[in-house]
Amino acid sequence: MAVCLWSPSLLGLALVTVLGFCDGQQVSSSCSSKQLALDNLKDTVYWPAPSNDSGLGPLSSFVQSFLGTVQPNPFPKDLLVEVIKDTTLITHKETTLKILQYEVGFLVCTAIGVLFIVLVPVVGYFFACCRCCGNCGGRMHQEQTKSIPCRRRCLYLATVVITAILLVGNICMFLSNAKFTVNFNQSPEVFNNTVDNLDTFVTTVPQQIDTVVNESSSAVNAVQKNLDDIGPLLGRRLQQVLNTSFQLALNTVLNISQELNGASFQVGRLNHTLQSLQSKQVELQNNFTSLIGQINSTLQKVNCTNCSNFLSQLEGLTFDLDFNGISQLNELQLVLKSAEQANLSSAANTGQDFLNSIPQKVTEQSNDMVNESKKQLQEIEKQISQVSKDIDLHNLTFISEDLQKVRKEAGQYFPDILKIDNYRWIAGLVLSSVVLLVVVCNILGLLLGPIGLKSRADPTQRSGMADCGGMFFMVGAGFSFLFSWLFMLVVLILFLAGGNIYTLVCRPWGNQELLQVIDTPGLIPNFQLSTILGVKSNLTFTKLYKDCHDNMSLWKTLHLSELIDLDSLLNVSTYTGQIEAAFDMDNITLPPVTLLGAAARSQLTNMSNMAKHIDFTNVTQKINYFYQADLNSKANSLEALAATVNDHGVKSELQNNAYDMRRLNNWTQTNITPLLVDLNSIVTNLSAFSSGIPGMVNNVVSEVDNAQTFINTNTSGVIKTESKAFLNCQIRYFETYADWAKTAITQDVGRCRPVADAVDAAEVVMCSYLVETMNGFWFSLGWCMAFLLPSIILSIKLAKFYRRMKYTDVYEDHIPMTDMPRAVVKR
Repeated sequence: MAVCLWSPSLLGLALVTVLGFCDGQQVSSSCSSKQLALDNLKDTVYWPAPSNDSGLGPLSSFVQSFLGTVQPNPFPKDLLVEVIKDTTLITHKETTLKILQYEVGFLVCTAIGVLFIVLVPVVGYFFACCRCCGNCGGRMHQEQTKSIPCRRRCLYLATVVITAILLVGNICMFLSNAKFTVNFNQSPEVFNNTVDNLDTFVTTVPQQIDTVVNESSSAVNAVQKNLDDIGPLLGRRLQQVLNTSFQLALNTVLNISQELNGASFQVGRLNHTLQSLQSKQVELQNNFTSLIGQINSTLQKVNCTNCSNFLSQLEGLTFDLDFNGISQLNELQLVLKSAEQANLSSAANTGQDFLNSIPQKVTEQSNDMVNESKKQLQEIEKQISQVSKDIDLHNLTFISEDLQKVRKEAGQYFPDILKIDNYRWIAGLVLSSVVLLVVVCNILGLLLGPIGLKSRADPTQRSGMADCGGMFFMVGAGFSFLFSWLFMLVVLILFLAGGNIYTLVCRPWGNQELLQVIDTPGLIPNFQLSTILGVKSNLTFTKLYKDCHDNMSLWKTLHLSELIDLDSLLNVSTYTGQIEAAFDMDNITLPPVTLLGAAARSQLTNMSNMAKHIDFTNVTQKINYFYQADLNSKANSLEALAATVNDHGVKSELQNNAYDMRRLNNWTQTNITPLLVDLNSIVTNLSAFSSGIPGMVNNVVSEVDNAQTFINTNTSGVIKTESKAFLNCQIRYFETYADWAKTAITQDVGRCRPVADAVDAAEVVMCSYLVETMNGFWFSLGWCMAFLLPSIILSIKLAKFYRRMKYTDVYEDHIPMTDMPRAVVKR
């Protein structure tokens, strides 16, 4: 059949259509701007900030608490500002009085220190003279009383406590002296690291700006790539939109083609079944004619009684299986031939070719627009590169050079400064060692005195070890008188320097009061930070320090938004207006397409009209008529007749005839009936198909018309809509870049934590490393000097209990005596 030859090509067309639809589904959108890969600004690596720890532990807190007690007054901000603005005010009586009132705590401590410095050598001188004259314990005589041991123990315990306190203070002296050197040696490294961090910061900021600007090439390259692929991207999107309407029409074509394929197959089965029935018909007719002849011959015999009545039953028994020349089959073949002439495969191929040609058509017709857009992209890249020029950062280069000069020049002085600190360390070590000498003398006296002392020994007979212990006490007291006043002078000088530096510099530096002084308007003549930077906002060092400490960007810290209109520089419409104009000038059109021509429509209409007149009633009646021929009942009748016949020969013939009739009936059921069942099923299917052809044809014509109408009326609108969507996608690349660039510049570029760390590093070096350790040293030394006075008194008093006296004294130990009663001898 012709339809059987046409069906494979239609099936291949269906596969191509489905695959094309799936391919269109993969391209869900021509826009992928969200996939624009923009590198984040890399975090700059800096040297770690120095630890704000002097290494003195609780001693620092103790010293700060002491200085807080000495100087409880708040920071004299107003007084300091007045003096700085007008230095002549410092000579005024009112200013001097304010300074003295503020420094009253230090003045009191200074007075105590001066009193100590003056009185200690004077008292020591008179004390020495008195002892030389035999007074003040200078006479080597000790009265012996009962309270001597108790007094000695009390003095001993008091001396132990004082010596322990002196030892703790002396240990703090050694620790402070060593920590000062350690911290001082770390200061050059901290300085270099801080300068390196600042240098890294000022050199990184231009690099970050360049990175932001250079990343614009990612957006430009992405748009260029999309323009190069405009055919596959925009074309496939158009395919996807148009395919929605096309698919319905093609599906109807596929449906009717499948029905026609089924009908063609059923017609083939019908031909084959009819051929089989015709061959079986001849064989059945011959066997049936022969059997009827034999039965008639038997029934006409004389000995066959009551047989004449059965002859009439045989007259109505016949087989009519003549299916040759069935007109319905010819009409159905004409219908299928009309379907072949309609050439539906050509209509489907036309639609598919139209869809497949869209990418190429888009590429060809947008060639001029793509070239013009690429030129505009080069201009856009140049315009964006101007951002780095508008954000003027060339001064940072000079700052970097200045930082390197400062580091180089400072490095020349570090060896000399470290050498000076070495001398300072030696001086501190000597001071600590002298104090340690006094402590050692006290400790030796406390050890040797009790060991060599015998409680009941005569003071003039004390052992050399006990006498040596007493001498150590006197040596310690002598060293105390000789050096304590000089050491107190050192304490006073360091106290005035370190204490005032802490209270006037370090403490206000830590709570940012010092920065507030610097922020005072007019403090520095002709210096206004906002004016220098050209911003309207009131910039202060306190605010800058806080922002940098929070690691904010320079954009926010310096309020650069008042100087640079970033929104204008990164205005997408400024850069993309030319591309939009190029797209507007471009006019993409698709060639006209006719899915179903007039001839094909006419053939489909003819097929529908012919199918309406096909009637399979005649074939159905013939099949049903054959079903009415029942040979088994006739065979039963013959057997019943044979039972009434007396002649054995006739009876036997009738029985054989009945057997042959049953066998012929079985042969018919085996060979004829299945074919008739198949024929009935085929006819039923073909009848349903022929009755459904008008509806399928109407559906095909309707869907094809809808698709044709959609193409004719909406194609231009779809092209404009999808072209606009494609353009918006390209614009979103620049919007994505602009948003990223704004975020990077305003939040990430120039995070100024290194600047705040540099201020903190200066505070750490000056206050934590140097001032706190210096304060710890003078505080420890002053601690020792304060407790040397009771140490002198106690050691001199305790020495007399261990030294060997020149004059003896009667040891008074009155023991009450009682007379023992005499024993009486009884006689």
